[in-house]
Amino acid sequence: MYNMEYFEVFLNSADANQGSTTPHTTIFNLGSINDFVPNSHLYQNADYCYVKVKYFVVEETLANFNTGNVGTILIEMGSAMPNSVRSEEISTSNPRNMTQSNIIGLVPTSIGSNTYSSTRYENDFVKASNILNGDIVINLKDQDNVSLTLTASKAWCMLLCVGFEKQPELKNKSNIDYF
Repeated sequence: MYNMEYFEVFLNSADANQGSTTPHTTIFNLGSINDFVPNSHLYQNADYCYVKVKYFVVEETLANFNTGNVGTILIEMGSAMPNSVRSEEISTSNPRNMTQSNIIGLVPTSIGSNTYSSTRYENDFVKASNILNGDIVINLKDQDNVSLTLTASKAWCMLLCVGFEKQPELKNKSNIDYF
C-alpha cells in the first residue's frame, strides 16, 4: 500500500492478559502506541488502521484438526471491520445472507478431507479500528464459525503488520526524518 507507515506486532497467546489457558479467545493490552514505537505518536488518535496477518502458528497437530474437521482457521478481532462482510445463515434477526465481518486472516490447516486452492495463506490488509490503543481481542474459530477446541492450553503466535495512512504533511518524508 502506497504512502503507508507500517508497524509489526508479535503476539503470543501465552502472554495474553486473559485467555492464555484458553487460547481460542485472548485479550492483549497494547497500551498506548506511544509506549513502544518511535513515530507512533503520529497515529495514536487515528480512527482506523490496516491489519494483515503475516505469520501464524498454533501448537496443534494435523491429526487433531482432522478429527475436529477443522479445514480453515479464522482469525478474528473483537470488533467488526468497516469494509468486510461474511456469509451468515438467514434468520429472523438477519433476513440476508451477509453480516459485517471481523476476520483479519484465514489459515488453511491442510486436513486430508479438504481440497484447497492454495495451501499457502496470502492474507491481505483489512481496514480496522485503531488496534494500537488499549485492549484487542483475538478469536480463533473454524470455518463453521465455532471457537477452536485446542488440545489443553496450546499456544499460538502471530505476527501482525499494522499500517496507517501517512498524514498529508508526512507523505514525502521517510521514517527517519520526522524529528
